[in-house]
Amino acid sequence: METDIQRLTRFYADFEKLVHNREKVSIQQLTTQYARSYNTLVAEVMDGAVWFHRKYLEVFAFPTHPKDEAGNKWLAQKIASIDAEEKQIGRLTEQFRAALIDRLDMDKYENLVYFSYERRRLDIFDPYWQRHNKWVGPPERRLVYNDIFNKYWWPKTQEHPDSGCWVNSDYSGRDYRFPPQLKEEIE
Repeated sequence: METDIQRLTRFYADFEKLVHNREKVSIQQLTTQYARSYNTLVAEVMDGAVWFHRKYLEVFAFPTHPKDEAGNKWLAQKIASIDAEEKQIGRLTEQFRAALIDRLDMDKYENLVYFSYERRRLDIFDPYWQRHNKWVGPPERRLVYNDIFNKYWWPKTQEHPDSGCWVNSDYSGRDYRFPPQLKEEIE
């Protein structure tokens, strides 16, 4: 069984081999004389690209509240909708191919993966997340509490420059992901 590190290494090695082949041999020769091995390599690069995208979304999966069944169902449906849309002709998988195979541009591919994640985060996850943030405490000492993390938002201040993160009630367990965005924003 191949580990994620091994799979990632193989993906990058396949891409580098593709770049090397394209630099040394004309595309006409690659697609005619060496068509079988070239097409196999292209398929391996594309398989790696799809694997990396899936793994990226899996590693950076959004936290959910175990008791928010309706919200979790809504979140899963919205993510499935984006997944289906990205598989359509001319969408993300073909953009991966254009970046990696046509342009040999790994940076463009990685940006596509990042923007795919960001689309999910901003359009779907953020509304879900923000509804789990609540103001707590008296007005002079109000904090934002998140019931998914079970943590409080410790606002960044001049006295506490390392703050601006979610913390437990004893100020431990810092988490800098997903800051709150309530109407009475904390500076």
